[in-house]
Amino acid sequence: MILPAINMRRTYLVARRDFLGYIKTWGFWISFLMPFVFGVLGFFASSWEFDLEPTRYEAILDETGLHGHKIRALRDTELKANERKVFEAIDQVSAVTGMKSQLLDIYDKQGSQAALNFLEGEFPQISNRVKLPKPSFIFVDPPSNDFEDLKEYINGNKTFMHEGKPSKLSGVLRLYEEDGKILGNHWSTLVNTDGELRFYSRYFRAISVENYLSSGGLTVDGLNDARQPKFEIESFNPAKEISGEVTSQAVTKSDMIPYVVAAVMTVMLWLTIFSGSYMLLTSMLEEKLNKLLEMMLASTRLSEIIFGKLLGVAALTLTAMIPYFLIGGVGIVAATIIGGPEVAAGLSNAFTLKMFIFFPVFLVLGYIFYGSFFIALGTLANSMQDAQTLTTPIMLILTMCVMVVPVGLNSPESPVLQLATWFPLSAPFAAIMRLPSDPPWWELIMSAGFVFLMALAVIWFAGRIFRFGVLSGAGVKGIWVWFKRVVLRRKTVG
Repeated sequence: MILPAINMRRTYLVARRDFLGYIKTWGFWISFLMPFVFGVLGFFASSWEFDLEPTRYEAILDETGLHGHKIRALRDTELKANERKVFEAIDQVSAVTGMKSQLLDIYDKQGSQAALNFLEGEFPQISNRVKLPKPSFIFVDPPSNDFEDLKEYINGNKTFMHEGKPSKLSGVLRLYEEDGKILGNHWSTLVNTDGELRFYSRYFRAISVENYLSSGGLTVDGLNDARQPKFEIESFNPAKEISGEVTSQAVTKSDMIPYVVAAVMTVMLWLTIFSGSYMLLTSMLEEKLNKLLEMMLASTRLSEIIFGKLLGVAALTLTAMIPYFLIGGVGIVAATIIGGPEVAAGLSNAFTLKMFIFFPVFLVLGYIFYGSFFIALGTLANSMQDAQTLTTPIMLILTMCVMVVPVGLNSPESPVLQLATWFPLSAPFAAIMRLPSDPPWWELIMSAGFVFLMALAVIWFAGRIFRFGVLSGAGVKGIWVWFKRVVLRRKTVG
């Protein structure tokens, strides 16, 4: 086998050229510094008392008197088991001699708070990092024994006091007997209560297995049959209005359809903004490298170039998205025909007046905001290598912003989603995801107004960066030249 001849000096020169070609770009240093920035933000965020999903408060109205206390006991058992796993993990990673048996013994006899106090007194460097798992929901005593009155608490018309604070009742499990059978209904205004329903299923499955094991005459088939869920809990929403085709407050798949539609619309919004903004970046870079921008500036104002590019690429992006909109429209019609009245009702609830108004509003504002930002980046780029490295951090930011979609599907009442509505980078996506929850008009208008003001600020800033990038050559070297001239007051040559 004959190896190819390699000149190490020429190889070194090629490698150095590629290395320096990337390391001198804006995108490289932005990507290089991003882990440190997010690391610092993550460090401070870990100390904030801010929950992605707020704790829900559940009550049990057990008219049979047989299961309420047992359900709560099972919940306490599961929570303690999860807490004990945390202390067991501390023992496994700790090298402190004798700590394991002492810590677990304190937890088993005195509880989690005593174990935390022990860690704080003996090993403060460990206790500062310990966070016990927070339950997604906890049980409270029903604020009323009248079921109709409890609906007022679920709807938010009334609040109850929990640990000295007024709180909203998230849901109520009602157990009652009818025709010799125990029935269960779960009432909540929340869309996603899968966690609560899965817990109730685990309880009744455990009861079924316990009853079977105490009956005698055990068989494998009988045990497997006992493990199968037989107790079904129907879900109801007391805030659901009964009118027209809606004859019951039972929760159906039509209630979840508006959130799915909002998620799809948010993803479409993300694709439109990203594809249009990326075309602006590449278009700006090509015209800069071909010296077309210098010729355009001789006869065209700076603002006219920026707005002209935004308008032209917007038209191109919308034209490119037409097939997706057509496919979506056909899919909606097909789902209405195949799915029947239930799906039709869900789609009707999804496309409300607010959706028709604010989706195009946030589409335009989001496009202008990100488009101006990409124009500014395009003027700073000196090569396709530079543009590629600049795209990476922006893609990461856009991906983080679109993470509001799973939050909106799993926990529409999350304060993170509400906060994202006021953050300009994520506001267009978060506002669309909140529409099925019917937020107040003033919140949507103020959020759109805030994004509009930030878009104007980005356009102004993009104009400044545009002038600097086109006329000064941009690049990291351009910043050093500016720093020496403006800050150090040194004269630059060339």
